[in-house]
Amino acid sequence: MKILNSTVLVTGANRGIGLALVEKLLEKGAAKIYATYRSANDRSMLQELDERVVPIHLDLGDRSLIAQLSQSVPSLDILINNAGIFSAADILEATEEQLRNDFETNFFGALAVTKALLPALKKNSSAAIANLSSIAGLASMPSFGGYSASKAAVHSMTQSLRGKLKADGISVHGVYPGPVATRMTEKMDMETTPASVAAGNILEDIENGVEEIFPDTMSQQVGPLFLSSPKKLEQSFAAF
Repeated sequence: MKILNSTVLVTGANRGIGLALVEKLLEKGAAKIYATYRSANDRSMLQELDERVVPIHLDLGDRSLIAQLSQSVPSLDILINNAGIFSAADILEATEEQLRNDFETNFFGALAVTKALLPALKKNSSAAIANLSSIAGLASMPSFGGYSASKAAVHSMTQSLRGKLKADGISVHGVYPGPVATRMTEKMDMETTPASVAAGNILEDIENGVEEIFPDTMSQQVGPLFLSSPKKLEQSFAAF
């Protein structure tokens, strides 16, 4: 799947990895980039990036806005489900509301966006979907178990979509970031990878047809461990 001259939609494009993806897509020659945002303050910032960027207001908790995507996006080559939330609470201490919020945005929101845009993706002979899960979706980090569980659901959804959409010529990619330098990780005491580096690696792997994408320093260490021994990864994450 080539980026050059493609039409791409990135959710959560106003900051962090999402914004870095938009900037890298522009560098790679994407023809049009639909960039979704939640806050009205972010619209002008996205508009100023380049005339190829089309800002779209989207809240993953608002199904009516998601339904409107099919009208706003007539054709699409690549969908990147990047938007998500992070609640730092373990699964025993988190409230049911916190856990439901994690799933509502990270899993159900991404699934709803995908279903809304499938007609646009199927108009092309080849297309791609990339879902941002997390290394915590491969093995739970107990200190934020609700987030881990929601990202594990994204991992499972990615596998299901891959099987369902293969016959339609749509490749489905799972992205499993570790600590990337964004607002989400600014208070974490660990080495982070610049968002621009992670975004560049994600797009390169989409172009190369890589199904499991590990875009940063930590995930590139975790990925091979998961693929060789999921139990060892679970044990190594147990202290987090």
